[in-house]
Formats: sequence, C-alpha cells, structure tokens
Amino acid sequence: MSRSPGSRGRAAALVRRAVVMATAAVVLGACATSSTAAKAPPSPAPLLPTPLATSVETAGGSWATVPMGHTGDVAETFWQLLYRPAGGGTWSDKVQATATATNGGLVLAASGGGSLVVGIRPSIDLKFTPLIATHDSGAAWSNGLIDQAVAARPDALAIGPGSDALAIVGGRAGGSVLSSKGGLSRWEPLVTLESLAGSAQAKGCSPDGLTAVAYEPAAAAPLLGTSCGRAGVVGLFALRSGRWSFAGRGLAAVPAGVRFEVLGVYAIQSGLDALVAGSRRSGSELAVAQMVHGGPWQLSPVLETASFYHLVSYGSDRGGLFALFSGPGGNARLELFNRARSSWRRLPSPPAGTATVADGPGQALDALAVNDTVLRVWTLAVPSGRWVSRQVMRVPIQFGSSNP
Repeated sequence: MSRSPGSRGRAAALVRRAVVMATAAVVLGACATSSTAAKAPPSPAPLLPTPLATSVETAGGSWATVPMGHTGDVAETFWQLLYRPAGGGTWSDKVQATATATNGGLVLAASGGGSLVVGIRPSIDLKFTPLIATHDSGAAWSNGLIDQAVAARPDALAIGPGSDALAIVGGRAGGSVLSSKGGLSRWEPLVTLESLAGSAQAKGCSPDGLTAVAYEPAAAAPLLGTSCGRAGVVGLFALRSGRWSFAGRGLAAVPAGVRFEVLGVYAIQSGLDALVAGSRRSGSELAVAQMVHGGPWQLSPVLETASFYHLVSYGSDRGGLFALFSGPGGNARLELFNRARSSWRRLPSPPAGTATVADGPGQALDALAVNDTVLRVWTLAVPSGRWVSRQVMRVPIQFGSSNP
C-alpha cells in the first residue's frame, strides 16, 4: 500500500481506531448491523460488470479511485484515492488517509456541498468496512465503521442531509440497505432485498439485486435502485411516509424483453439522473432515466454496444454522465451523455490503460491511465478533439504488504 512518510503515524492511529471500533461493534451487537440485518436469498449475477473505478464531483473538486499495482493479482492490487481541486490541473494521491489495505476497492459517495465519504471494502481476512469522511476537500478526515462488507458497486454508499447516510451490504448484488443518522459508526437496517421483493409495490419489477442508493434532492428521502427479474422494467424505489413505493412508473417505454438494472443514481441541481443498463444476446444497452424538479421519470435514447465491449468505468460529471468501454485489442470507447440535450455522444478514444475519466480543468475531461505504479493523466479539450498528456505520477506501492 502506498504511504507518504509523514502519514505513517496518523495512518497507524486510524488503523488502531478502526480495530477498536470493530471489536466494540461485535461486543455491542444491539447497536451493530450484524445483529439486525436479515439475510436475503442468493441473487443472480449482475447484468453487467460493475467496476469500482469511477470519479465524483464535489464543490471543492474532483475525486477518483483507480486500481494500481499488479492488477492481475488481487493481493497486489491497491486502489488509489485521487483528488484534483476545482480550478486546478494536477491530481494528488490521497490514499494515505485510508490507513488500511485497499485491495478490496474503494466506494465513493459525494454531496454537492463538498462532503466525501469513502468506504474501504474488506480484503484478505478483514470482514468489516472502515469509512473515512472529509468536509474540507481532504484537509481533515474523520472515520466510521460498518461491521460487514459494503457491496462492490460504485453507488453502494450515499450521503444526504446532515449526517444521514445509506449503505448496501451483503455481497455484490446486495442483501440489505443500512441507514445511519447519528454519524458513520451507528447503522440500522432500512430494508432487505427479501422484504422489498415480497412487497406489493415491487411485484412489477421482481427485484433480484440491490444496486444503488441515493437521496431525492427535494424531499431528502432515500432512493433505491435495483435489478429487475421482470423484463422491460427499471427498478427505482423511494421511501415515502415510511413505505417503499415504486418510482419508475414513467419509464414504461423501455425496450420490451430486456432486463434492466440501475447502475447509479446521481443528484443534480434540477433533480436526479439514473444510469440504467440492459442486456441482450448481441450486447448491452445503456440509457439515462431523468427526473426533473420532482416530475415523472423519462428515459433517454438508448446507447447500444456490441457484446465484445466491456464496461470499464462509469460515473457523473458536471454536464452529464460517462461510460467507458474496453474493446478488442484494448481499444477504448468513451461515451458521454449530455444532460441538457438528453443525448449520447462518442468522444475520441482515450489512451491505452485508461481506468476512468473525470472532470478536467475548465470544460475539459481527464483520462486517468494506469500502468503498474505509474499514473498518467491525459486531458481532452473537447473543441480540439485530441488527448494531451498533462501529468505523470509515480505511486510508491509496498508490494507484499497485504499478505496475511
């Protein structure tokens, strides 16, 4: 794991605090999630791979997470937490704040006000999920804990008003959703996949996986994205007056015969965007469900991809959403969804090794390309139509440090 020399004492202190908190969570089972979270039946595999590499935006700048090191070996893959301040052109490595090995991946949740929460997924012998949070662009960090594994999905965490937070736990497809209202170390069960699937409101979807959490901007109510066992339905559910209601009724125009899952839900100034994916024999398709000012959900035009393209990363930027694919021979394909025009646009292919993209300086996009311990940042000034190398960062990784 990479460490800066000045961070070792602080990192060790955070590790000790996480271990103490994990022990306390086991002893005080009444206050911990393990005593209350119900187990759901096994869920089918997600329709599309859900890579954790992504980027998020806050008022202070852009955050991203990418895997580095020997990425063919889980024990030698270390996920990095990267930051670029608003208006700045240089990325920095914030991984030392995580304090524990990051082989399991990092899950990011951001708020428009500038807050960021990072979930450090368990790996090797760890069973719990340490959390770190910042409200000042990484100048200071606080920590929390979930005593089980956060799902390996980019939108498995969400932060809302005040200290409210949501987390999907229990495997890749998620077995339950937890809620926190008193900081990041006290979590209570909110809903299980089993109970949601058994409700009358969910019969049209038949949810078979919990895939994303968010908060509705106006009502600050929890919103849940799922995969649906029934074809032609987008699984969006909102918690209102203490009951889960189906929120995707305006999306009846989705292609018939295609099973959909919600990949991510993104709060924006005018409402919400939900990136949804469907699968078919010849490939997959992406669309964006848009909800403006509390109105009905509407579905964007569908982006179709051939079966030989694999989803590498997806997320949200200032103007819309992005989806990064890898094709034959490692050729990358980058699609950008323009929120204002509700349309997809294919951008020039980013350089080889690109793990994710993020907002760049001005109106540009940055491609974060990885080669072992070297991160190269490429910038696309959209009018110019070409990627230009802007930064090279060598990340010191202590290989072998994650072996039990």
